[in-house]
Amino acid sequence: MDVISIVLVGLPVVVSLMLLGLLGLMPASLRRDTTSAMRLVTFVVSLILFVVTTGLAVGYLGDIDWLTIGFNEYVLEFQYPWIESLGVTWHVGLDALSFPMVWLTAFLMPVTQIATWNEKKGAVYHPLLLLMGGTLIGVFVSLDLFMFYIFWELTLIPMFFLILKWGGKERRYAAQKFFIYTFTASVVMLLGLITVYFLQDPASAGDAAGDFTGRSFDLVAMTSAANAVHADGGIFLGKTMQSVLFVMLMLGFLVKLPAAPFHTWLPDAHVQAPTGGSMLLAGVMLKMGAYGMFRIPIALFPHAVETFQFAIMIFGFVSLVYGAIVCLGQTNLKKMVAYSSVSHMGVILLGIASQQPIGYAAALFMMFAHGIISPMLFAVCGAFKHHYHSMEIGAMRGMAKHSPWIATSMMFGWMASLGLPLLAGFVAEFLLLVAYWATFGWWILGPGLALAITAAYYLWSMQRTIFEGGEETQPPATLEGKPIPDLDQSEKVAMLILAVATIVFGIFPFLALDMMDAYTQTIFAALFGGA
Repeated sequence: MDVISIVLVGLPVVVSLMLLGLLGLMPASLRRDTTSAMRLVTFVVSLILFVVTTGLAVGYLGDIDWLTIGFNEYVLEFQYPWIESLGVTWHVGLDALSFPMVWLTAFLMPVTQIATWNEKKGAVYHPLLLLMGGTLIGVFVSLDLFMFYIFWELTLIPMFFLILKWGGKERRYAAQKFFIYTFTASVVMLLGLITVYFLQDPASAGDAAGDFTGRSFDLVAMTSAANAVHADGGIFLGKTMQSVLFVMLMLGFLVKLPAAPFHTWLPDAHVQAPTGGSMLLAGVMLKMGAYGMFRIPIALFPHAVETFQFAIMIFGFVSLVYGAIVCLGQTNLKKMVAYSSVSHMGVILLGIASQQPIGYAAALFMMFAHGIISPMLFAVCGAFKHHYHSMEIGAMRGMAKHSPWIATSMMFGWMASLGLPLLAGFVAEFLLLVAYWATFGWWILGPGLALAITAAYYLWSMQRTIFEGGEETQPPATLEGKPIPDLDQSEKVAMLILAVATIVFGIFPFLALDMMDAYTQTIFAALFGGA
């Protein structure tokens, strides 16, 4: 059975589209009455995805050993003809690079729904979340470049409408900016993909070759051809062309990540997006950029990686340090967390630039750990906005006394994000520093400074909101004298789930790190002549 196509991708996409189509056919007067049913159906589908992916992770389904999958090898792989004249196929599979992202997506989907259980217009909102989850999984399982690009663009649609319909006052501007930035960068990436397609040796396309073009978008065949050229001492497509294509593809991925100076769409999108949209955007969607780097340009163009190693380091260095410094000047809680994401994405680039197996493993684990921690940060921001009707740091002072659940969740999320030992973020940051020192030496002072600044802005924001205010405290003026609220039950459940996951992967990082480390060893053995 093709579990990937039918369950992981087909089920959420088909169910969400059917529900949205059904809503479109309903009279407006009946839509409000369907909220509970729509929410329940989408939640059940999300739970099914989580159960299936967890079964695959522990070996209950498929009996897969994720530690023995080599570079450019896949499990649960299926391929079907699609556009035969152009060599386009529906080709899916999983390896130790894609599976952690698939599991993370399946984990966050039900958690996000729980955290935003009572979101307005839930009959449309929850199917959109489900659709977004299905398209995100589609990106991670695609082994055909045409299919990869289709899902890459499809993820924009539900996020665009989530911002546009459930966002803040400047939601139209933020939605348009988000779409224009990411879509424009994707067009450059598409040109790179098409160029690779036409420059490939037709003899390497295999059975998937198009009847008209004699070429294929099959990523597995293309990677095998590139690796064969590399093994013979050659450079796939030539050094100059490889460098040009590497830059084109990396541009699309750097904008999505995002890295400075391509990050300006992110703070606006996060500030205006609803809580659920921000949770999935930070938790998974940003990781598409890093995943794409590992899957395509690094796999196809190892010589270009070495050529642009220092440039990648500079992008990561600037993103890490600049993002942390900008956070110090923020007064909007959500914007501060958004810029912290830019800073943490710099860690991923530094891991890649280290050109060390442990650095690659650090980058992959940062993708995973940040994907658990950042949704909790934005869930806290969403609760702050929902209950206090303000996002200004210091609008609520003495929160620990009146809203202990919000205060505790904020403190835990902030500590996890700044890299407290025994929490998931610490593992990735420690591995990164080890790899970075081995390659760049005293340049490590930059990341060290950024980590200190990270602690500063998180501690400062906690001091202003949780502890200040004296005995009487200072409730937000936006409450207009009403009782100070705390988290509701669904928000408490979501916070607890995210906190437990952060602790589990902080104390037992090998649950995800072992497969990532094994994968990075195969990358270096295949592309860079060993570790």
